[in-house]
Amino acid sequence: MYSIASPTQARSKKALERFLNAAADLLASNQFEETGISQIAQLAESSVGTFYRLLGDKDVLLYAVHERFVEQSRAAVNALLDDLAREALPLDAQVEAFIRGVVGLFEGSEGLLRALIRRSSMDPQFRQRFHQLNAYIGQAFGRIVLHHRDHLRHPSPEQAADLSAHMLLSGLNYFTMVGSLGATPREVLPAELSRMICNYLQVTQS
Repeated sequence: MYSIASPTQARSKKALERFLNAAADLLASNQFEETGISQIAQLAESSVGTFYRLLGDKDVLLYAVHERFVEQSRAAVNALLDDLAREALPLDAQVEAFIRGVVGLFEGSEGLLRALIRRSSMDPQFRQRFHQLNAYIGQAFGRIVLHHRDHLRHPSPEQAADLSAHMLLSGLNYFTMVGSLGATPREVLPAELSRMICNYLQVTQS
């Protein structure tokens, strides 16, 4: 199992952050595998000795990048939920706002996300963490929907909320890997996914 000890010194913490940033950039540009540790250290404005002291090898670095990505994503979802909780929006508007927020969460990180998803197809630890992140996003979405169950005409609200979350995550994952959903432009994706999901849930107006 990959793991790293969290540095206690501020200087080491900053060096680790630079290594993670350099690795994330390399992953996003599909150059991580062929880049050696000495090059990574140079990109991170650090030394090979510091790399081995903090990380040990490239697999640990890769896992640390993935772990940071998952933690930052969960924090961003929590912030999105807090924002929505402060707004008195009808359910259809909340659904679209949530989808728009999740799409925006990964905007600019598509290359990194694609690299991590590809890695998860080969590594059980990566796959498990992605499953956990998807479950976290799906559960957050389900809570939004079921908080307004009185505005759902679907005969099985719990089942519908769960399936809607899976449809949403599948669509977003496909969009991330392929870069499009057929002829649907990126800018209208949240509104179209929201319309599809709300129609399935049979959302009534507040």
